[in-house]
Amino acid sequence: MARFSQITLCAGIAISLLAGSARAEMSNVRVATQIGLPYLPLIVMQHDKLWEKKAKQAGEDVTVEYAQLGGGGPLNDALLSDSIQIASAGVAPLLVLWDRTLPNYKVKALSAINASPMFILTNKPNIKSVKDFGPDDRIAVASVKVSINAIVLQMAAEQATGKWDALENIQVAMAHPEAFAALTTRSGGITGYVANSPFQDRALQVPGISKVVDSFEVQGGPASLSLIYAKSAFVKDNPKLTAAFIAAQKEAVASIKADPKGAIDKYIAVTGDKTDRGILEGLITSPTWNFDLEPKGTMKVADFIVKTGLLKHKPASWKDYFFDTVANGD
Repeated sequence: MARFSQITLCAGIAISLLAGSARAEMSNVRVATQIGLPYLPLIVMQHDKLWEKKAKQAGEDVTVEYAQLGGGGPLNDALLSDSIQIASAGVAPLLVLWDRTLPNYKVKALSAINASPMFILTNKPNIKSVKDFGPDDRIAVASVKVSINAIVLQMAAEQATGKWDALENIQVAMAHPEAFAALTTRSGGITGYVANSPFQDRALQVPGISKVVDSFEVQGGPASLSLIYAKSAFVKDNPKLTAAFIAAQKEAVASIKADPKGAIDKYIAVTGDKTDRGILEGLITSPTWNFDLEPKGTMKVADFIVKTGLLKHKPASWKDYFFDTVANGD
């Protein structure tokens, strides 16, 4: 009888521990993004504590911390080191990390966050085309070779010169605020900048700054600029938090569409951005902008960087590097 009771007790403890383990999801999570208006849904989520709210509705208490980092490279490093659990950066950084972590962490995208054009800008009046950049020029990109800015520059270089690597030696890694300052003040030798909003829109208000080409022209139409991604272990171990995240992102996007002015209020409150709010409101209501969760045009980027050798594994479709958190895309 004593033996039976001991076995029963041990079994009860084991079941209790397993049940507790099944319920235990992370109580503290960290999110990091690049800098700029394309990350507005995450900024709204931060301001309104939407992820926390949706998690609470699912029975999970979570504290969320948000940070901004300069480029896709630092974001990927932070994700791999578990300094953050969710990263949001350009399409290319996600593809690179998916490719390199297939044997272990299996990083994939949860959703797209924004489709909007990037401008290749210059402060030199003689540069009218990408092929006009020379060896003495310097073009600022978020991260050399691996950022979506750098990949679009490679695509543009191939279209203009026939060589995708024609401008590789004149790329300089700079965070957007520093790149904007260098281009507009003509400092540090920066003569070109692959930008995003609102930095490109502010730059074009400065005399002598002009647009050479934009990413939609280069990519043949609208395309996702940035994605949100995580390690597979996080998604597997935190199913309620993952579902709550997607629900929170959808609510943020709906609120941006319903109240653009209110969304910009939140953006300014969180970021302190000094851009004229008329510009900001005009951008997020522009037909060239959307915050859909479904990816667009990502396979074009994947195919291109397979060709250049940046990716070692060729995805068969966009679903290879996305979790099943979104149903449609390309």
